[in-house]
Amino acid sequence: MQIPLSVPKIVKSKIIELIEIENWTSVLLKKGLYELERIFYDLLLELYDNLCEWIVGEVGKSEVFEIYQRKQAQEKGLKKLVFRSAPLQLRTGTKIHYRSLYSKKVPEEYEGTRHLSQDLWRAEKGASPMYKSLNSLLSVICPSFDVAKTVLRHQGIKANADRVRQLSLSLSDSAMENRVSIQLEDQENMIGKKVIISIDGGRTRTKVYKEEKPSKREQKFDTPWREPKMFIITTIDEQGRVNKESLPIYDCSFGDEKTVQLLGKYLKRLQIEKAESVQVIADGAPWIWQQVIPMLVKQGVAKDKIIETLDYYHAVEHLNDMKVYFEKEEQDSYVEKLKESLWKGDIEQLGQLVETGIKGVDLTTFTPFKYFEKNKQRIDYQSLKEQLRPCGSGIIESGIRRIINLRFKSPSTFWFPENVEKLIFMRGVALAGRWEIMMNNLTKIQT
Repeated sequence: MQIPLSVPKIVKSKIIELIEIENWTSVLLKKGLYELERIFYDLLLELYDNLCEWIVGEVGKSEVFEIYQRKQAQEKGLKKLVFRSAPLQLRTGTKIHYRSLYSKKVPEEYEGTRHLSQDLWRAEKGASPMYKSLNSLLSVICPSFDVAKTVLRHQGIKANADRVRQLSLSLSDSAMENRVSIQLEDQENMIGKKVIISIDGGRTRTKVYKEEKPSKREQKFDTPWREPKMFIITTIDEQGRVNKESLPIYDCSFGDEKTVQLLGKYLKRLQIEKAESVQVIADGAPWIWQQVIPMLVKQGVAKDKIIETLDYYHAVEHLNDMKVYFEKEEQDSYVEKLKESLWKGDIEQLGQLVETGIKGVDLTTFTPFKYFEKNKQRIDYQSLKEQLRPCGSGIIESGIRRIINLRFKSPSTFWFPENVEKLIFMRGVALAGRWEIMMNNLTKIQT
């Protein structure tokens, strides 16, 4: 599309017109810098709207764009094409209308928008990708949809809470179509890297409508607590520090098996079999070790490259649970000795201390000790420290708190199970610093 020579003049005159609307000296002296910035920013947003409306309108009328849309319709089986006025909400929340080809007949399985231009631009729900991105990003970062609306309005962007919710769910649906690859760079991989995988569970309260019709006084739905299982995939450098040059990957699912399957898809995409080493850090939940380790081996990771680590802080908590079994005056001294044995990974010495301090104890049936017996190959912390490797799962504990608990664990909020997993995923993408990668992948036009 060629830009007419008159356009730069129009833009220049519009800017001059906007600047001359106010007596800026008077504004600064009487109302202050805050008011000047607000007024000028609003004027710039107005200019942005005018330019976008003009450019989109001109493109909508171009022959080249019409040919492109018709080709796209043919590929998707969309028929009976007519021109219609298409609504579009810009980045600012301002609604414009432009000419777009519209399909009156679509295949039964087709679920996208019938406006060909909006399908091409990923502008579902009549919202530009940038407007949808801003609404969705703030909806998962802020404590509620309503707060997201307030922040948007403070930035001069037109918004309401229902629209914020609608667009965030719409964007999350689009992202979940290619869930594993959507937040990854094209060539991203784990080749030659020291990989850390950590898994833990969070808590969120769900909203499930009752199958039987409740009485007038009864609540129409149940609110069971559920445990989304979250994992993180990250790397460490030669000093054993989390590698700041690569972004972490967060995701979660409900159910042990589903979580491991999802983790496996990420690892396959990242070529985990070519990693220098893979360290799995978790608490003592048997399902993690029973499912994750075989999955890694199946993906081609050599057994001698896999390092299993029982989170040190969970292990210490279990030691403290033993405290009550010792004589009261000896409890503190024994716990310190137990910690020392734990740090060395000396399960034999740990057992001897328990037998010495607890009269008549049978280690084969003593549940607190059996926990360590089952995980004895995962507790050599002194050796890990010497190798500059982490001993604790602080990275996933932090992730659970920041991604799940601070947004989705409030006792007064309930989430539909089919929505909360998508929104947790989106918040994980945002807090991992991968939002822009996701949006670039989502809006990439296939040519």
